[in-house]
Amino acid sequence: MEFQNFDPNDSLAILLNKTTRALSTRLQAIFTRAGFDVTSEQWMILLLLWEKDGRFPYQLADIIGKDRAAVTRLTDGLEKRNLVIRIRHKTDQRHKKIYLTPKGKKLEEQLVPLGIANIQQAQRGLNSKELEACKTVLKKLYRNLTQ
Repeated sequence: MEFQNFDPNDSLAILLNKTTRALSTRLQAIFTRAGFDVTSEQWMILLLLWEKDGRFPYQLADIIGKDRAAVTRLTDGLEKRNLVIRIRHKTDQRHKKIYLTPKGKKLEEQLVPLGIANIQQAQRGLNSKELEACKTVLKKLYRNLTQ
């Protein structure tokens, strides 16, 4: 691609960035309208803990693609809201695992339907083949950039 032919409306990087931001911004607005004090980034941490409670921060960071400092900040916010708690690992006292509190567990039944509605809106008009093709391409792009 030559720079003279660069079209920002057709740029993969810009399209990915705009789409990610729109998805996140819309989810944040949904949570705010519904009265939940959870950010779209904290939502990712909660999702992973609802799927498997008791994870190390580095595991969360690896899955969501954020650095450990960012995960620490997100976890701090969730801890202040009494949604998660850090507990020292039984065999390695230097490390802590992150667990949901009862309040954090209860939020699953309220937030998951909102998150699903956001994803459904994003996928509106896509058939299953288009969706699978999109995921396949995104996974290939990610592998290309991380190898």
